[in-house]
Amino acid sequence: MDRRSRQLSTYFMFLVIAVAPLFFLGLSNHGLWTADEPRVAEIGREMALSGNLAVPTLDRRPFLEEPPLYYASLASVFKLFGGASDRIVRLPSAIFALGGVVALFFLGATLFGPRIGFFSAFIMATCGEYFRVAHWVIVDSALTCFVVLGLTFFITAYFQQERRKRVVLYSLCYFCCTLAFYAKGLVGIAIPGLAVLTFLLFEKNLKEVARMHIWLGAAIFAALALPWFIALYNQGGVEYLKVFLVHNHLERFAGGSTGHHQPFYYYLTQFPGGFLPWSLLIVPVFLASFRKVRALKGKEKSGLLFAQCWFIAGLLFLSIASTKRVLYLMPIFAPVSMLTAWYIDATLARTAPRWSERFFEGLFGLAPLITGLTVVPAYIYFLRKYSLAVQLREVLPIASFSLAAVLLAIAGLRFYKKDVGRLWFFSSASVFSLLLLGLVTAFPILDRYKSFVPFCNDIIDKVPATVNLYSYQPDETLRGAVPFYTGRFLAETETIASLRKAAEREGKIFVVIRDSRGNMEREILSTGLFSVLSRRGIAPDRSLLLLSGASPAAPSARRLP
Repeated sequence: MDRRSRQLSTYFMFLVIAVAPLFFLGLSNHGLWTADEPRVAEIGREMALSGNLAVPTLDRRPFLEEPPLYYASLASVFKLFGGASDRIVRLPSAIFALGGVVALFFLGATLFGPRIGFFSAFIMATCGEYFRVAHWVIVDSALTCFVVLGLTFFITAYFQQERRKRVVLYSLCYFCCTLAFYAKGLVGIAIPGLAVLTFLLFEKNLKEVARMHIWLGAAIFAALALPWFIALYNQGGVEYLKVFLVHNHLERFAGGSTGHHQPFYYYLTQFPGGFLPWSLLIVPVFLASFRKVRALKGKEKSGLLFAQCWFIAGLLFLSIASTKRVLYLMPIFAPVSMLTAWYIDATLARTAPRWSERFFEGLFGLAPLITGLTVVPAYIYFLRKYSLAVQLREVLPIASFSLAAVLLAIAGLRFYKKDVGRLWFFSSASVFSLLLLGLVTAFPILDRYKSFVPFCNDIIDKVPATVNLYSYQPDETLRGAVPFYTGRFLAETETIASLRKAAEREGKIFVVIRDSRGNMEREILSTGLFSVLSRRGIAPDRSLLLLSGASPAAPSARRLP
């Protein structure tokens, strides 16, 4: 084994030891939280029950926002462990998140060497939004994994001189991009496609397009994706294809559908928060990388240019789209992590840092120190705000982790002037300690106020299993949480008149709602037919209610068939 291979193996081992706890701790110590987790988890449960891998369903209704790959992975986990549970539901997200980090390690190592590959992977693993999505039941971790993996195969093929190996690597790139499509749709092809095209334009090497065998990519996509489109058509006709391609792609992108509509500049204001704490270095990172890219040669120059093109092309594409959320940035955390890693590695050899670099690096060192000092006061404030009791068994581990974070941050700042490497090491260790704090202590505490479990237990205890369970104007969260935890599908109603008819038809009925500021509750109680059996707070302005009601004209409740 040569020196580079030994370095690669060593850094890879360190990476797995460092990030595996970040992704696999805290998966089972809290229930499903709003708004996405209950919906996605229930779709996976229903897929496991039905065995229909082509058409995802939510409360037995087709749900065609994304293709079925992530839901199928959930269904597989549920079948493997003998049933659906919130204790195992986050395993796919953690595995995909770890896969994305490992792919980035090899991408960074290919372009810049094993050390920068390690830094790149660690930075992405510990940035706020990537860390959060790794512990969230959502499809974007799978999308990011396959986008990064696909572009890793692309850049490896780009530098490969042997034709046969190059064809194999490009085939693997197209295969991964197709899997990215299966994770979240056409965005899984658009982002890597734009990254590659922009890179080749600035590299002044459009001849590479001919060597990429685009026809091979089209053939791989057709072979893998056409069977799913055919299955969609067979089960729902043109309507299913229209819902997926037009409503959930074209209209969402262009702004014709309801959703998370935001202005063009939205990501310029939200990216820094999603990439914390590493976004505190974004100014010197971009200044240094753009300033030096022209002076570099060879693979390092191409690597910097590739990361810049990937990030900027992806950011522009996502900004043009009408619907925007911070988690949509996941696929472009990888290139900015590489740029940040390249900058950090460059600081280890410099002799005279600029004042601006020292300012932002000091700010980065201060961030975990300030955060560690505010953890315990924030915990006490949170409990008082939601009228929860302060428990000593919770305070001690919180104080221990926060103290460790503070001491590590102080050590980094203390030795900063002598050795910038110590700043990066101790500050990163402080950030790591704060993330572990969230996994071990913060998640269970938040679960006391965010969990659906107590409300669903009320349903199980108070609603006979032999009668229909109605919902009034249910959102996707309610349609996911109640069936997932109770195993009971909802009879959905949209108007008060339909509730009245149900009561007249069945006698006594039970209705669940997810209410905002008491509006639905007042509307239903105004009929004089209903009373509240259970009320649980789920957010500062939202609550879950179970109501019962009966029409005087109806003699008895109708049993389920």
